[in-house]
Amino acid sequence: MSLPAVVVLAHDKPRHLHRLISALHPLPIFLHVDAGTPDATAAAMVEDLPDTVRLLPRRATGWATYGLVDAELAGYRAALQTDARHVVLCTGSDYPLASVEVIVETLAAYGGKSWAEVLPLPLKDWGPLGGYDRFVFRNRVVDRRREWSPVPRRWPAGLRPAGGSQLKILARDHVERVLGLLADRPELVSYFQQVWIPDETLVPTLLSSPVTGLDLATDLVPGPPAWHIDWGKAPTASPRWLGADDLYALVAATTRTPRALFARKFDESADALLDVIDEQLRLP
Repeated sequence: MSLPAVVVLAHDKPRHLHRLISALHPLPIFLHVDAGTPDATAAAMVEDLPDTVRLLPRRATGWATYGLVDAELAGYRAALQTDARHVVLCTGSDYPLASVEVIVETLAAYGGKSWAEVLPLPLKDWGPLGGYDRFVFRNRVVDRRREWSPVPRRWPAGLRPAGGSQLKILARDHVERVLGLLADRPELVSYFQQVWIPDETLVPTLLSSPVTGLDLATDLVPGPPAWHIDWGKAPTASPRWLGADDLYALVAATTRTPRALFARKFDESADALLDVIDEQLRLP
């Protein structure tokens, strides 16, 4: 049975990153460290890594920028050099809620299906225009603020706008289709460089579009996502940091169908909670 590959996009928290990598052993990991990470922190992040980890060329991956997608796609290209049938995309703040054995068996059972959010527009939580403004206007990030032009632009032929979480598990065939479409149509890269928060839009849009040839009714894992994430009671730009009070919710996430395989986000004060996860939830 082939092992799934994991692409990890990390910015900081060396100690947690090393614990995440250890928890995923022996899966092949393709690690990207943000080019903006201070040198001392970056050095600690990549120190004494196991030979299952391959470092990706560093890119600037600022919040809401296309650099995050660029790093994601680079990870996919590298992961395709293995025999992995699925590729997991996570961040350095994530942690598995299942053992590697359970992760491997679960994904093997899903065959050629991807486990990803692909949500057609309009989305009520994406503002009064349902998210269409992310696409039809030119957007850019300035000092972590959104700036956009009120002049609409032409929509690329053959695409169906969609959104979804940056975190995803893609079947190998779907990774190949996404990369192939971008290689055949380089204008899509230029287009999505000016879409708002492209890491939440590019892959979902390509997967949902007729040009990719997928049937979302049969090619996606149905039900809840593979990650447990707590966005808080009020809509926010970022999810909550998880702590001891979240243990009940994490347990519940592993008993639903399908069970969550990962959670985010954790910082370096969460060791006690991670110890409990290892001892009670990440059982073979």
